[in-house]
Amino acid sequence: MRAVRAERRRQARKERRERVEELAGVMTAPQAPLVWRAGWRGKAAAAVVCALFVTLAEHPAGAGLAHQRPGDLLSAVWSSLFMGWLFSVLALWRVTADQEGVYIRRLWSTRLLPWSTITRVEMRHDGQLEFFGRHTPEPLAGLFAPPWMGRVARSDRGSRAADTLSAMALHDDLRPAVRVERGPGTGLAPWIVLLGVVLYLAVEFLPHWPLA
Repeated sequence: MRAVRAERRRQARKERRERVEELAGVMTAPQAPLVWRAGWRGKAAAAVVCALFVTLAEHPAGAGLAHQRPGDLLSAVWSSLFMGWLFSVLALWRVTADQEGVYIRRLWSTRLLPWSTITRVEMRHDGQLEFFGRHTPEPLAGLFAPPWMGRVARSDRGSRAADTLSAMALHDDLRPAVRVERGPGTGLAPWIVLLGVVLYLAVEFLPHWPLA
């Protein structure tokens, strides 16, 4: 059984290399940085998750902060920050490829992976891109539709992004011809805090607003 799995992995790697080289044969260097970010499906899923949280969350018994126990307050703040993190992961991720390398939006900042440190990029079963390099750990980025969902929706956006980045890592003449004009932005942490505060206030005060 182990030998069968090893053979399947070897065959999958071979097919992936062939697919990347086939793509490299028809690619041309982009004249602007390439950007991958959350699509409408990811943003819609994030909005639905937040709406369900506000609707189904247990509302405080009192009518304000003064009526809450410290434990209830801490639980509400923590759950709101978690939902802010989930929203950011689903809707605000971004991967940018330019002349120097690939910018990955992380929790606290946006990280640059130079092309010289990237050997290949693969899409995992959970829809994230995994970057492999000689001297760096394998960071994860993005959140595309998982392969099974992509087959249902007939979309290979994540696999195409992984193959494109792999081709650029292998062939320097296929990389974007310019650098990003300005900084690629901060990490997700400020958005998580902001969204967490908004969600907490919604859960805390919306139930007490008059309906008429």
